Amino acid sequence: MGFSSVSKISEADDSGRVWVSSFRKAVSSAATGTNGWVDYTYFPGSPPANFYASSPLTAAVVESDKGIYTGGNVTPATKHLKNLMLMSAASGVTSTTNGRQEVIVCDYLLYYPFIDTDAIGEDQLMDNTVTLPRYTGGQVVAIAQSASSTLGQFTFNYTNQDGVAGRVSQNNFTFVVAGGGQVVSASGAGASFNPFLYLQAGDTSVRSIESVNFSAAGGGLMCLAIVKPLIKSVVSQESRRTTSGNLESYGACTELASVIHQAGMPQIQDGAVIGMLACGYAGSLASSILAGTLETIWSE
Repeated sequence: MGFSSVSKISEADDSGRVWVSSFRKAVSSAATGTNGWVDYTYFPGSPPANFYASSPLTAAVVESDKGIYTGGNVTPATKHLKNLMLMSAASGVTSTTNGRQEVIVCDYLLYYPFIDTDAIGEDQLMDNTVTLPRYTGGQVVAIAQSASSTLGQFTFNYTNQDGVAGRVSQNNFTFVVAGGGQVVSASGAGASFNPFLYLQAGDTSVRSIESVNFSAAGGGLMCLAIVKPLIKSVVSQESRRTTSGNLESYGACTELASVIHQAGMPQIQDGAVIGMLACGYAGSLASSILAGTLETIWSE
């Protein structure tokens, strides 16, 4: 189903087939690198923090209360992301640009926690009793569950979007991060400009991960999460207020109307666990706050 015209979207709005949720997440005080990514689901606020704290190396789904609520199940209708508003609050009165960031809204599908990045040459085998929900594949993100002290290298074996097992990723690198919740790996040796790991040539997404093998130690623990990216936005201003002088407030929120700013509104599946990845491109996001609203709309 879905919407055949803009007028159908207006009709759904007038009929009350919409839901607006607010969220507020506070990044920890551990410094994040410029152009490095963070996982906002890991940090406290609303929704509550998701620490990926379940059985090591065992596939698990993120609990629904850790995601932004989108209005419940609507099948056989289809639900879509209509509007996103974002505001980055400064970490301090002297901060003027650090909260500027790129944000990717994702559906969090499956994760494998407590992978030891120091287990050189060892195949860390994953338990896949739980299978990928809602999609036939997603992108893989490496999220630190502790500080990481050195550069590491690893590959992972996985099943691709077509159900073909035994695929081997390209070589991926970890890097030094100051704490949990930061994206700890990229497909290049340095700060990450892309939060998603590189796969074997020709593959577009991952259905499950079978094993991970490190050829160089990374000095910490990490989680591999499979997510479905839905929409991207950019927070171009940091909101703050001085504590002296004119006491004026600065900065503004960013609004993204998906029907205007991208080709079609991304669909949100029943049971989706909605969270956000973000890249601070103007400085550290440490101790900053990301707040906003997410609006969904569904068809008849």
